Amino acid sequence: MIPSKSSPPPLALLALLLSGAYHTTARDIFVSPAGTGTGTLDAPYGSIQSAVGAAVAGDTIFLRGGTYAPTANIQIAKSGTRTQPITVRAYPGEKVIVDGENMPGTPKALDEALPNSERGIFHIQNANYWAFYDLELINGPYGIYARDASHNTYTNISTHDNYETGFQLEGASSNNTVTNLDSYRNRDPRKNGESADGFACKSGSGEGNVLRNARLWDNVDDGLDLFMFGSAVVLEEVYAWGNGYNRWGFSPFEGDGNGFKLGITGNPVADHVVRNCIAFGNWKKGFIDNGNPGSLTFERNSAWNNGDTGFLMRSSSSVMRGNVAAVNGASGSAQVCDWKTWHTSLH
Repeated sequence: MIPSKSSPPPLALLALLLSGAYHTTARDIFVSPAGTGTGTLDAPYGSIQSAVGAAVAGDTIFLRGGTYAPTANIQIAKSGTRTQPITVRAYPGEKVIVDGENMPGTPKALDEALPNSERGIFHIQNANYWAFYDLELINGPYGIYARDASHNTYTNISTHDNYETGFQLEGASSNNTVTNLDSYRNRDPRKNGESADGFACKSGSGEGNVLRNARLWDNVDDGLDLFMFGSAVVLEEVYAWGNGYNRWGFSPFEGDGNGFKLGITGNPVADHVVRNCIAFGNWKKGFIDNGNPGSLTFERNSAWNNGDTGFLMRSSSSVMRGNVAAVNGASGSAQVCDWKTWHTSLH
């Protein structure tokens, strides 16, 4: 057969088909906890992983209501496109819970390593242009763990009672937006509380990451931790409370108990932006630069009734506007201000 001038050459067509780029009609793929079918509305898959494996750019995976209990981490390692992301969402009007209790690493023993491939209920790695909506994740190693993953959105996510951090970005991850996140009661028995936070963006770099309208409470370590992340993260309307208390009886207890931990001593330098956030009732500090030497921006934030200092910024050269600290510990000190310019009184 001789191809017409308007047809792609056979080898080029084959390459398009193999890459998925020739997929022009977005599909709806359905999953149900009791499913045994092939992904249609009437015969849904029974496995979220099966739906992920079948999805290509532009597809939407609808999870029917109920509790899913996978025995392995849900691995996401493919990408959508800027104009055709792959979407995972609860079916409209239905409540979806993904319970990771049967996954590996739930929990690992004290001081036992957790393999990289076994970290998240949703384990997202080298995967871009995904959108997640309306999911509740419980009892996993991490709830969501995204590494080297960019241009993804996460909306209306609840992640709690996991054995590590509720939601973690890591590595070369950029332009991710997390909106309306609830992350609470996460703990890490394998480290006696040293590292399970509500939200973390750690050990990597990438511009354009935003956490907006989030509530982080009763986590064993910090509410929010930006340890070793070398690019600015924007935090807007994030509330952290009750973090760092040993509710699980770990011994010796290693939790830090800060509301917002914004870096690490020395390097990397990161110019984080914190707006309209509140830290209250945390075991130690409300907001701490933790040695980050960057230029932090604080606008209209509040620290109240934390066990230690409200705002502790000793290493960063930052601008703070309209912030309030009151009734914090540290011998009655509302604030330690060794370096910066305040644009409002904190007393």
